[in-house]
Amino acid sequence: MAALTQKKFSISSEQKLFLENYRQWGFTDQSSIVREALTRFIRELRTRRRKSQMAQKAQELLPDYKTDKGLTTFTDLDGEDFL
Repeated sequence: MAALTQKKFSISSEQKLFLENYRQWGFTDQSSIVREALTRFIRELRTRRRKSQMAQKAQELLPDYKTDKGLTTFTDLDGEDFL
């Protein structure tokens, strides 16, 4: 595991109670819950960003696919078995 850094932050009383019950959730300490939550949140944000970028690029390319038949030549084969 990488070196850990301490940070100070504020949380609600409900979040505090949740962290105090860390054993109930199968964690070894309160910090491990926060680390796991942040890791998952970071992964989710990156996934959202990638999906958003892909959707934006698809929208940008849509006019090309509507006008350039060379790009859609093989779409007639969609759903065909190749075996």
